[in-house]
Amino acid sequence: MKFAPTDTGIACDELIGSRPDEALDRIAGQGAEMLDTRGFAVFRLGRLRLSVDESRGLARSLAERLRLALVRRGAPEEMRLEVDRPQETYVPEGYPTRTLLPHFDGQHCSYLTPSVLDMPEWKPAWREFGSRGYTTTSAHKMYQGIFLTDPGQGLSVTTYYDWLAVLRAVREERGLGTTGEPVTEVARWLGGNLREAVRRQPEHGCPYPSMGAMLGLEDALWHGVSFHHGESDLPKEARERWPHAGPLTQRCPCGRCQGEVARLFCHQTLMSTGTTWDAFKQRWEVLVPGEHCDLLVGHNLTMLHGGLAGGARRVLDPLCLVVDRPAGDVYEKWLARAWRRPAQAGTGAS
Repeated sequence: MKFAPTDTGIACDELIGSRPDEALDRIAGQGAEMLDTRGFAVFRLGRLRLSVDESRGLARSLAERLRLALVRRGAPEEMRLEVDRPQETYVPEGYPTRTLLPHFDGQHCSYLTPSVLDMPEWKPAWREFGSRGYTTTSAHKMYQGIFLTDPGQGLSVTTYYDWLAVLRAVREERGLGTTGEPVTEVARWLGGNLREAVRRQPEHGCPYPSMGAMLGLEDALWHGVSFHHGESDLPKEARERWPHAGPLTQRCPCGRCQGEVARLFCHQTLMSTGTTWDAFKQRWEVLVPGEHCDLLVGHNLTMLHGGLAGGARRVLDPLCLVVDRPAGDVYEKWLARAWRRPAQAGTGAS
């Protein structure tokens, strides 16, 4: 179990000083640099001990200044702040808390793809995986943020996983060598896996690319199940469509997973990465506790995120930095640079 380095928490005391505008810019600049180098940042607004409404206002102002800071660092000018409706935490029946498995926010149209600078034949239209049956907005989410209105009675821990490092490690451990520039080779490999997953959508019917599909698994089961709440039961439709999934939900390779979906995910993780879900967490998972009224922001393409032991009263406001069309010279340059974030980006990955 690894917690985020202490310096990923950004103090916000200056925001209640005599020059709050200057402080907003300075703190947003710190956050932008951290997102570029580590993949996530935590703005410790909760420690100001302001009201929820005051804190929410500061979080939105800070998110807007963060947008400007990221644009100055190369993100597209048309990137905007999207404030989605508040989200309560669903906890599967029979469990005191819930675990969210690794995912991207808005995963039907927001996931890591190659830049055309690395894969010239890649088409921006391929950055939308599902056009119906999804649960969030249709905007392409570049940075995922949450304002913690209420941390609830659980741990309120956000989990992060360095997706770039995972991709590199899986390729290397499978013995897939590189003949050219390593980042380009990994990007092209991921792009090929995504195109194959899209090609097979009539067969698997899922609007979201799964981790197994992105890592090249062939069985349609691993393409067709949407893994989200670990403690959930496998849906009846999935059980009927893939009869061999049922037995896999009863026991997982590590023997420690709670819930049918988590146990099935453990099998998928073993097949796609060579390690069980428990071992994968030990290697890649970084825990980021969130306090009341904190603002957590992660790079939504180079980092997967999830949630550990969230309680039913946990409420958050999604604050995402999005574009409506992930294309164009500036976007492709931003994406190519994001692919080249340092391997050990402060996530504890090894």
